[in-house]
Amino acid sequence: MEVREDAESNCDVAFAEAQRWVEAVTEKNFENKDFRASLENGVLLCDLINKLKPGIIRKINRLSTPIAGLDNINVFLKACEKIGLKEAQLFHPGDLQDLSNRVTVK
Repeated sequence: MEVREDAESNCDVAFAEAQRWVEAVTEKNFENKDFRASLENGVLLCDLINKLKPGIIRKINRLSTPIAGLDNINVFLKACEKIGLKEAQLFHPGDLQDLSNRVTVK
C-alpha cells in the first residue's frame, strides 16, 4: 500500500507543478480543482501553445460543448506536432474526457 500512496503523492506533486506552469505561462487560472476537468475543453491548452508560439492556433472554439472541447484538443495536438513534438510524446484526445458518467455495456 505504501508504494501506491507514494505514486499518488508523486502524481499530485506533478499535477500541481504542471498547473503552476500552465497558469504562469497563460496568465490564466484553472477553473476547476480537478486537473483533467480544467483542460477538458481545450481552451487553456490552446491558450498555452499560443503563448509559446504566438498565432499557431488562429481560432479557439469557446462553446461549452463536448464537441467544441474535442475540436480544441485536436487543434492543440496538431499545433504540438507543428512545433516538433512527436505523436508518441503527446496524449490521446480521449485522455481528457470525463468517463465517470459514461454508460458502459457489460
